[in-house]
Amino acid sequence: MTQDPRDQQISLGNQAVILYARGDLDGAMALLKEEERICRQLGDPAGLAASLDNQAFILYARGDLDGAMALLQGEERIYRQLDDSANLQRSLGSQALILQGRGDLDGAMAILKEQERICRELGILAGLSSSLGNQALILKARGDLDGAMALHKEEEQICRQLGDPAGLYASLGNQAFILQDRGDLDGAMALHKEEEQICRQLGDPANLARSLANQALLLGLTMGRPRAALPLAEEAFRMASQNDLTELAEQIRPFLDRWRREE
Repeated sequence: MTQDPRDQQISLGNQAVILYARGDLDGAMALLKEEERICRQLGDPAGLAASLDNQAFILYARGDLDGAMALLQGEERIYRQLDDSANLQRSLGSQALILQGRGDLDGAMAILKEQERICRELGILAGLSSSLGNQALILKARGDLDGAMALHKEEEQICRQLGDPAGLYASLGNQAFILQDRGDLDGAMALHKEEEQICRQLGDPANLARSLANQALLLGLTMGRPRAALPLAEEAFRMASQNDLTELAEQIRPFLDRWRREE
């Protein structure tokens, strides 16, 4: 019996998600291309947009930023035609990340501002939090520490309201870097400590290792307290090594060796 095209479309999308989770990007892309073909054949713009979004995610993971952007812009056009602002804001946020990665901060900021406006109008707090956090990173890169901190503070409040621990620890970590740039080293350390606690509660070894490393560098290099930094650096190095975070482990190693010699 021939499968109904709409059922086939849904099945292909679900299979693609499984293949992606397994790391089979080529297999996932092949299924999504077939899903795209069926959506175009059926005249299903919502399904087509969803397929394009998933394909863009794969291209982004492969480092093909131009290809990912082209698909996201196609998806954006569909959502504007459908007057689907909820999905439009999500697409805009994804495009902004690509522009940030390319160094086009003005372009990214313009898109993030539109995302923010939509999210405020519709009350989409998760999207608003994401937009504010990314805008804050751009302001910090431009040297506007006060503006960046104000946006991160609103982001933090939303994350606490939503019960979003992952978003919260990211916001706290970014605020800590701003406080460090301002010279408020104790304030920065306090935020890193809260960030560390959340990562431990979540069982997130990768971000825990990064938090510990940042604390160790702050203590050992900026605050001149290598003895206090050493155990943090040792734990960060161990966790980085155990979780295949090779680049992070290599960043920590020379400081760890130096502080061990100074003991």
